[in-house]
Amino acid sequence: MSDSNSGSSRRRFGLAALFAAVLVGLVGGGIATSAVGGGFGPRFAHWGGHRHGPIDPTRAQQHAEHVVGHLAWAIDATPDQRQKLTTIATALVKDLMPAHEKMRAARGRAVQLLRAPQTDRAALEALRAEQMALADDLSKRVAQGLADAADVLTPQQRAKLAQHWTF
Repeated sequence: MSDSNSGSSRRRFGLAALFAAVLVGLVGGGIATSAVGGGFGPRFAHWGGHRHGPIDPTRAQQHAEHVVGHLAWAIDATPDQRQKLTTIATALVKDLMPAHEKMRAARGRAVQLLRAPQTDRAALEALRAEQMALADDLSKRVAQGLADAADVLTPQQRAKLAQHWTF
């Protein structure tokens, strides 16, 4: 792989890592927990609601705006870029909010299934398949948001962002 391809991959990874981190916070456990049955994985505290309750949409939007503010400052974004990034992030939050409730409901179904006297393997498999489909839908929407945000930024800003989030 050439140096320019390597740098480009790192920039894309840095941007992806940032938005993935935001997404994880926004949907209360994010794609990782939905991929393992909507609650079989670790539980994450989330803002805007109690630990297992609904997320407050207003606080979620405010949190997205706050994250964009930090991002915009870190990469010297113009006011126009900041506005576009805020629009992208708040739309992403709005689109992902229903997934949180679906994951919450799946957790409840998983608990019911595991408390039953007999193990219903077919129901557990159906729940797993449903959560994998949800994770796929979420990842597609996040990828769209990443591409939209990347289109707003200059190559130099993406490089600067990658420097902040290089692992």
